[in-house]
Amino acid sequence: MVALAGLMIANILRNGVYSGRMGINVAVIGETGTSLLLLRPEEGLVSWVDLPADMTVKIYNSSASYPVESLWQYSMGEKKPFETVEKSLGQTLGIVLTRTVKMEKGGRIEDVLGQLLDLGLKTDLSVRDRFLIRQFLIDTVNSKKVLTLSLPESVFDETTDPDGKEFLNVNNEIMSLWTKNKFALEPILDESADIAINNISSVEGEGLTLSRQLESAGMRVVEVKADTTATVGGTGCLYEAAKPFTMTEDFLRNQVGCKKIDSNLKTDSVGSIQIWLK
Repeated sequence: MVALAGLMIANILRNGVYSGRMGINVAVIGETGTSLLLLRPEEGLVSWVDLPADMTVKIYNSSASYPVESLWQYSMGEKKPFETVEKSLGQTLGIVLTRTVKMEKGGRIEDVLGQLLDLGLKTDLSVRDRFLIRQFLIDTVNSKKVLTLSLPESVFDETTDPDGKEFLNVNNEIMSLWTKNKFALEPILDESADIAINNISSVEGEGLTLSRQLESAGMRVVEVKADTTATVGGTGCLYEAAKPFTMTEDFLRNQVGCKKIDSNLKTDSVGSIQIWLK
């Protein structure tokens, strides 16, 4: 039993997505609102973005939309709160959201710092990642390298529901222009991989949604298509690369959730990395 417990602890400490080079985007569900925590260790920078409470979020596996202030409650009912928050909010904003922190008290960056190591914290961050992120936050908060950002009004379209309540819907085209220069990861930019996406799933528009998310991280998407005649084994997000792209592939696997398959890419293929959504 002691040996088994030791193995479990070692596994918890070893697994994680955060590294000294690769940044991460975290959704923070606070007491009074929802925010984004953007960690960029390579640049020594942390960004904090508060989201409007009346912003609507389209649920990733549904045609329904909910105000962002109701997203966690809805996600709890779906029994997959972290996945639902990250995919729904990430696809709505056109960015990759990798992890979630649900705060019971407060909701500012200082509250995140103070509660990251609490045993009762609701999060899908590994113990290892929580320690590393906390140390980075201590350094950046103390040196006042936290950048507070606000979503511009131009990224929203105002709508009114039948009861007369007003909501803000995200305009995907304008949002993608705003995120492109603010969410990019330097290691991804440096590798300059050309990405081709083929949506062979039954979800219309999923390829375009993923392209916006990848472009916000600094990838160059050169093709998005829906060629349903393509055959590839497996399900979900699958990719193959013409040559190694260490950081880009790490991001696709650990932060997007794609799986690598055996490479068959020809030299004349469009894109140095091919992605299939199935």
